Amino acid sequence: MLRDKPVTAIIPARGGSKGIPRKNLLQLGGDTLLERTIKFAQVAPSVDRVIVSTDDQEMYDISKRHDAAAPGLRPADLAGDAATTEAAVDHLIAQAGISGGWLLLLQVTSPLRTLGDLEALCALMEATPDADAAVSLCRYSGSHPAKMLTVEEGRIAPFMDRKYTGPRQALAEVHVLNGAFYVIDREVYLSEKTFLPERTVPFIMPEERSANIDTPTDWQVLNAMIAQGYWSMESYG
Repeated sequence: MLRDKPVTAIIPARGGSKGIPRKNLLQLGGDTLLERTIKFAQVAPSVDRVIVSTDDQEMYDISKRHDAAAPGLRPADLAGDAATTEAAVDHLIAQAGISGGWLLLLQVTSPLRTLGDLEALCALMEATPDADAAVSLCRYSGSHPAKMLTVEEGRIAPFMDRKYTGPRQALAEVHVLNGAFYVIDREVYLSEKTFLPERTVPFIMPEERSANIDTPTDWQVLNAMIAQGYWSMESYG
């Protein structure tokens, strides 16, 4: 529960993936990434219901074994490369009869978030009663956008409006979405059709819990960092 309203965890898990084929079924710590996400949501104190939205029969069968399956498979037209998460969520709200409360979007590819992170996020929402949503971020440690360049007609040009030549230390700190958590009031989501409405508060997470698996390099780095003891992961039984 959050603000005395139920929390429904939605886990999108489509079968197709260009970066890493069928990445939701990669094994980490004895579970697939999908199973790990389901187990995380099911033991989270704040979560009242867990539903997986997938177009893939194998992933659907896994979800069913863990009592987290939607009433049926996601339609193929909502699972292609051009399909949006919002379209899949709209379908699931109607399909599964999610009638109120909060939507908690959990991406399978963010396996290092912790139960403590989720409870801290919920505490932030409780302490910020005028917020309609919250999203997890981490500090961006790569090249600052103000120092990035683009190529236009064979010539370099500043990515931002003008070229910045000052020291990096003088630039404002930049954050990026880390994919771990999106939480939003259901009615606000249905009204605005976005997980990032105007009254969204940031929940900052450290780099060591912000891994997001999109490419083979991401997967190799994750496993190497865990093996070397730099990053750790919770166990959910």
